[in-house]
Amino acid sequence: MVRVLIVDDQKFVRDALLSLLAAREPYWELLEAANGHEAVDLVRKITPEVVVLDIVMDGMGGVGAACEIQAIAPETKIVFISTHYTAGEASLITRFLGAGAFVQKAETGRLLIPTIKRLLGVCRR
Repeated sequence: MVRVLIVDDQKFVRDALLSLLAAREPYWELLEAANGHEAVDLVRKITPEVVVLDIVMDGMGGVGAACEIQAIAPETKIVFISTHYTAGEASLITRFLGAGAFVQKAETGRLLIPTIKRLLGVCRR
């Protein structure tokens, strides 16, 4: 079972991503958090295989949360999402942190699942 934690401060974004993943990957266990602090707490408890993490959030943002998540669970893969950053800017953040990948929010419907599968080393169906 693949556990995926969706972290975004906007409930409608979390709901949309959870719905997308549940419809296309019914055997994945899906969890959600509304901010970086909640995400770090959940990672301590459940150690998901993947965290889909918004970069810009109130309180602890995605970059701070990613640093803590990597310290707690270095095997957990991180997929950053954002509407505020270009792919190039986010690529720099991803490489700097050694995180997994970046998907623009506008492209999540098309790219999120293949990106997660690539990070997990799972072949596409």
